[in-house]
Amino acid sequence: MQFKSVDALVGLVASLAILMASLPVEWQHPLLYQRDNFQWYQLFTTNFIHENTRHLLSNLVGLLLIGLLARRFISGLQFAMILVFGFLGAVLSEHALGQPPYMSITVAETCGLSGALHGLFAASMLYLTIARDRLALIVLCGLLLKVSAEASRGESLVSSGSVELVAVMGHFGGTITGLALAAVLVGGRRV
Repeated sequence: MQFKSVDALVGLVASLAILMASLPVEWQHPLLYQRDNFQWYQLFTTNFIHENTRHLLSNLVGLLLIGLLARRFISGLQFAMILVFGFLGAVLSEHALGQPPYMSITVAETCGLSGALHGLFAASMLYLTIARDRLALIVLCGLLLKVSAEASRGESLVSSGSVELVAVMGHFGGTITGLALAAVLVGGRRV
């Protein structure tokens, strides 16, 4: 199996997340998305901060598995674009929708890669669907149903138990952003 640029990006993101986890908690806290103390750089940095080791490991395993899947048909540049837009879509969606009337509570802080991972997974399934993989279409529809149901309920359907409050609006935003960008990239490829 040949090394690809997606592999390097997965390694870079994983390394940044592990590096951030090794920082003292008081240094991590300003990097988290904070509704009441929002700074522009939190749009990116909050994705690399995790609530605990279990949360970090589950996100890293997800990143590795999605990277292994995506490396077959997504270029490094496309992967990076979908990931960065997934970061933005997840945090901005959590900011806009992580409060009443969309949720019964106001989400004050959020962290982790899962919103962007939802976007990368949705994009990967779209690429496979366009390559006529019927199972990928079913999986993509299932993912869209999951994030839509969670967004309408304002809570997770299933919890891994690694975080106190799952950022369901971040998952929704990351999925929609990743899917939309992948659709644009695929459309540009066909022209």
